[in-house]
Amino acid sequence: MKQTLPESILQLLWKEHSRYLPAQPKLNDGTPITIISPGEHNEHRGGPDFIGGKIGIDGMVLFGDIEIHRDHDDWQKHNHAGDANYSQVILHVVHEFDEDAELKPPNIPTLVLKENLDFSHRHFWQELFEKHYARSPELPCFPHNLSVPMKLKRKLIDKMSAARLDELVARYDITSKEKLLSTVYEGVLDALGYSENREPMKALASILSRDLLMDIRKRERSDSLESIFEALFLGASGLLLNPSGEFTHDVNEYLIDLKAHWNALQASYPITETLSESDWAFFRIRPLNTPYRRIALAAALAAKYFSRDDFSIYEEIDYEIGNTFWMMRTSFKSLLDAPHSLLGSERKRAIHLNVIMPARIAASLSEKKRTVNELRSEWSSLRSDASARYIDVIEQELLEGEKINTVGAEQGALMLHRNFCLNRRCNECPVGERLIGKGLMQ
Repeated sequence: MKQTLPESILQLLWKEHSRYLPAQPKLNDGTPITIISPGEHNEHRGGPDFIGGKIGIDGMVLFGDIEIHRDHDDWQKHNHAGDANYSQVILHVVHEFDEDAELKPPNIPTLVLKENLDFSHRHFWQELFEKHYARSPELPCFPHNLSVPMKLKRKLIDKMSAARLDELVARYDITSKEKLLSTVYEGVLDALGYSENREPMKALASILSRDLLMDIRKRERSDSLESIFEALFLGASGLLLNPSGEFTHDVNEYLIDLKAHWNALQASYPITETLSESDWAFFRIRPLNTPYRRIALAAALAAKYFSRDDFSIYEEIDYEIGNTFWMMRTSFKSLLDAPHSLLGSERKRAIHLNVIMPARIAASLSEKKRTVNELRSEWSSLRSDASARYIDVIEQELLEGEKINTVGAEQGALMLHRNFCLNRRCNECPVGERLIGKGLMQ
């Protein structure tokens, strides 16, 4: 992850030091200084960020330039050493100073902003945040967490990432292969429901257990499995309609075939419970995410994968399966203007990360196909391009603009935001504990 807090913010903190720093900030060696004048902001010329500054140190008044950096070693990275343009620099102002790093510091006083921020005027910080991000901050520890080293905050995200993966893996009962596979099946249907239809999808998976799916597969004709399973899932969901004058001839023919399969299934198997149309959410659901399309995909996956007794979690699932009928429709009444996949790429990725990968890790605890650490590392290091709101909040209000670009960091941010920040469990969070200990938070 790369630190992306812009130097423009640091320059503003320096320029308006009376609002954001104490009256006498301290250098990294503990020496107090007085900022008599921050200097003139050098916006268009080469050289230091501020020209003609004036500071007081140990009773002496120094006149000269001030250079601003995010990190102390940027002085070397930017090749300022030996550059005549920087020969008049009297103060190096940095956001963070790594005491453990092997540094080649410039031979000039260094002021570390992180160690000198003044949070007593909270409205100044809110104004600064809103100017940069165009919204109000949400985390209870902002802006005080700006004083916490990034190293500690990164470790917190890593810790939360591991806890999130443990949470996902713990869903699987590894006492038997069948219990694990049943949980995978239930997890996939849960994910297909999205937030709006998770509960009915979970209920559907309970009604149509994997044991029932395997029994139907063994007893029914293999060349009719796709339509049989579609009838099974639509019938049990309560969304299998009767033929009607509202529908086209082709749709009615389709319904007659499904109804025949459903009636035969009810007569032959112990399907004692079904859902109804009222159990499903349709309002404000995107056309491509209607329950009909999700259930059709669940049926296709059940026919190809979950009804097999030899289904393996190491098998890559093809989510592009599905008949043309549902790729062209949102319901029995409504057509789409062109065929669309029954599942978007983001949801496929979510199923892989939250269902399949954790199941493989759980299985690896008893199987030796791959080590647990290898699988955990693969999960956490996968690239992430998620854009959920909680990610923005953690990036902007905790990580100082540093981008979250791996699955591990993404899931760590989710765990932290959902379980701690939203519930204000600050005293159980390492960052919150540190701030409370310093008297910066209650």
